[in-house]
Amino acid sequence: MKGCTEDGMTILEVVIAITILLIGTGFVLQSNSLSYHYLGQQELRQQMIFYAAGAMEAALEGQVLIDGSIRSSSADVSTPHSPPRGLTPFKVTVSADSPGIPEVEMYNYRFDYYE
Repeated sequence: MKGCTEDGMTILEVVIAITILLIGTGFVLQSNSLSYHYLGQQELRQQMIFYAAGAMEAALEGQVLIDGSIRSSSADVSTPHSPPRGLTPFKVTVSADSPGIPEVEMYNYRFDYYE
């Protein structure tokens, strides 16, 4: 009588191999999805910073900026010391409608030539 020799994989081994393959594929897809999510947030934040820099430049030129997503104000800026005469502190705030993205705030001083 000949002994039983294995010529291939059993059904249980095939099921275990497919399960391991699917778990690995799931982890790769999940990490890929998260990286695209955070990449999108980073790109939106970078666009907000460039937008705030442009708004800051316009505010330095004396243009008044009141927009749904941009606010330029000098009333709510507090400084630890009083600025030199003729300098007015102001802040530009840019907000996004996307949840989880904090506002971008930039601070600067405006020189009042007529003071």
